[in-house]
Amino acid sequence: SGTSPWVLSGAALRSTGTFPRSGVAYTIVVNADNTTGAEYQQIAIPTGAARNLTFWLNVTSSETTTTTQFDRLFVEVRNTSGAQLSTLGTFSNLNRGTAGAYVQRGPFSLSAFAGQTVRIQFRATNHASLPSSFRVDDVSVR
Repeated sequence: SGTSPWVLSGAALRSTGTFPRSGVAYTIVVNADNTTGAEYQQIAIPTGAARNLTFWLNVTSSETTTTTQFDRLFVEVRNTSGAQLSTLGTFSNLNRGTAGAYVQRGPFSLSAFAGQTVRIQFRATNHASLPSSFRVDDVSVR
């Protein structure tokens, strides 16, 4: 639903607009020129069981290039102080599709973080023109 315990910063926002994958809300990590945004949730990764991150992503973009990544979304694991531990995946304006047409991403293994409390973070940046929107919905760790 995009509500607590997600922590939003910068240009990230919770939306109840017309493009949720399920439910009534989703997060837009960035959607304007020359902006950055992030959202994270802090979770404990238990020992003794494999855990994988999956989420649904919808990228739309005004970019016309088919070769250059101008706008990017980073899927990161950070410690509880915010220091980056790992980048699980990177997406860009080149992953664009139709508004509302989500694609499942993952699974991304979190086994390296077993026994730790970490932040799962989605961080995006748009360059100075032709913005991209990174919509994230239905994040799961199992």
